[in-house]
Amino acid sequence: MLIQLDDHALVNNLCAHYRRPSFTAQPVGGGMIEITRPDSPSADQQRREVSLHLQVWNALNPEATARTVGG
Repeated sequence: MLIQLDDHALVNNLCAHYRRPSFTAQPVGGGMIEITRPDSPSADQQRREVSLHLQVWNALNPEATARTVGG
């Protein structure tokens, strides 16, 4: 799942946020990060978990704008 950040300086911060609970998080350029949850039982569950963690990160970083893009 792709996440886009408006502030490219926060890419490493968001990657670290996802890596702590065993997601994979790889910067792919342009303020975009590819997030996966290898042990997720389904694609729907993975999307829910990524979205939930993004909501937490956004709450902790109200000055930042991060959102999922695509499917």
